[in-house]
Amino acid sequence: MARYEKYKDSGEQWLGQVPDHWEIIKGRGVFEENVETNKDLSENTVLSLSYGKIIKKRDINEGLVPADYRGYQIVNPNYIIIRCTDLQNDKVSLRTAISKYRGIITGAYLGLIVKPKYNPDFMHYYLHTWDITKEIYRHGGGLRQVLSWEDVKYLTMLIPPKDEQNAIVSYLDSACEEIDKAIAQQQRMIDLLNERKQIIIQNAVTKGLDPNVPMKDSGIEWIGKIPAHWELKHLRNFLTMFSEKGHPDATLLSVTREQGVILRSFDIEENHNFIPDDLSGYKHVRKGDFVINKMKSWQGSYGLSDYDGIVSPAYFTCKLNGIDNKQFFSTAIRCKAYTHFFMQYSKGIRIGQWDLDPASMKAIPFILPPKDEQQPILDHIADKTAQIVKGIASYEKNIELLQERKRIIINDVVTGKIKVS
Repeated sequence: MARYEKYKDSGEQWLGQVPDHWEIIKGRGVFEENVETNKDLSENTVLSLSYGKIIKKRDINEGLVPADYRGYQIVNPNYIIIRCTDLQNDKVSLRTAISKYRGIITGAYLGLIVKPKYNPDFMHYYLHTWDITKEIYRHGGGLRQVLSWEDVKYLTMLIPPKDEQNAIVSYLDSACEEIDKAIAQQQRMIDLLNERKQIIIQNAVTKGLDPNVPMKDSGIEWIGKIPAHWELKHLRNFLTMFSEKGHPDATLLSVTREQGVILRSFDIEENHNFIPDDLSGYKHVRKGDFVINKMKSWQGSYGLSDYDGIVSPAYFTCKLNGIDNKQFFSTAIRCKAYTHFFMQYSKGIRIGQWDLDPASMKAIPFILPPKDEQQPILDHIADKTAQIVKGIASYEKNIELLQERKRIIINDVVTGKIKVS
């Protein structure tokens, strides 16, 4: 693409040379801080910042919630939201987004109102570039490295003429839409491969490897028959619940339906803002312990931990006993057959959130083959899914490349490295 005829030094290392006719001003000339709060509880549309987008929550009581919503800020369409806490702990997630809705969002976020002479979508793309280049992490202060309005007031803003702002927004909207479509197509292929992988795993851990072995009825509709010499036990036979307080400086862990127990990622959801400053009540987890998100277990949010760390006191933590091959248990319990169990044994309490109590968890069935069959089953799964795993990795790499392409395009256009005609 074309470049501008003349450039000048921006005075900022991260911006470098910028078009000569673009303005360089401070953030206070472009934005006002949003200070309107929901003090009278007049608004009940709760918004959330998720993966660089502002979305509506289906249920205002879903997940971790405040005592009430009076302290939430009222947001209007075209307000820009910045998640501004814990900069020192997170250098990967997307922290800025533009709202298309009226509603309320946590006061822990910084809300910005774009002054009328500027295109809000252009300003969003600019702040998005400030985010994805990780320039944002040089700012903020305090123990939790919090970004404040005082930081944004003095942020260097690069402003093209209004007609160029509009042209840039139109170009980027179109380019990003095409890239997002390509990413969605790659994700669909990943979903299909994961479904095929799940079928292979479920068949192996519930039917075994010998098609001629005598079978018996499991008594479970979605599993059907199982090898006659396998045992049908319950999680109470293997899991012992415990609650041990961990050191507050230990590694923070979380549980997701996609990966089970993971190192805490601050890009999972908005709820990380409700992590208390005092973590002394969090539970200690050691490698090999079984951890369950009791309100999301029906989605598959459980698994054996590969880490030592701490988890929310709202999680169940269990020791695994009576199974020598822990990898077999880990592989089997995370297949879809067992997600059905966790769904069946959980009690619905509100939209998107069911609760699993300890007694119900212990009553969940587990199909256990003899010890000498467990490793051959794992070897079979590894062999049959090897190409699938490679395929998934390939599509994931394609997504990474598309996302990187999107980042480069946005950065180059809003900083004037290339000219939109």
